[in-house]
Amino acid sequence: MLFEKHWKKQVEYKPATENYIDYINGTTAGVIIGDRALKQLTNFDYVYDLATGWKEYTGLPFIFAAWVANKELPQDFVDRFNEANAVGMEHIEEIVAETPFPYYDLHKYYTENIHYHLDGRKLEGLEEFLSLIR
Repeated sequence: MLFEKHWKKQVEYKPATENYIDYINGTTAGVIIGDRALKQLTNFDYVYDLATGWKEYTGLPFIFAAWVANKELPQDFVDRFNEANAVGMEHIEEIVAETPFPYYDLHKYYTENIHYHLDGRKLEGLEEFLSLIR
């Protein structure tokens, strides 16, 4: 969607092989996500962040992932889940110290790149995405 509507590029999509990152060069691009993307940040001349592209295109935040359920969950589960998340947030410094990752600043990742609350603007972004892919 971003290639076509925002960047105005026509591209040929191909299934990714297990080692597809090795073939990214010249006019061959690839979508890399997660830890692999962070490890590759300095390996390419051109890097496009999907969240930034979406924000430029719509002015809205993009939701890459969310905890969801297809049925109502027991309140004690929700409470324990929220408590576990809060404990993690309170210990980010320790988590970063115990998780060596030389490719990217994990403190920045956990405190600036990831947003933990699903607010109205994020819901607007989600609705816009769902509307565009319908």
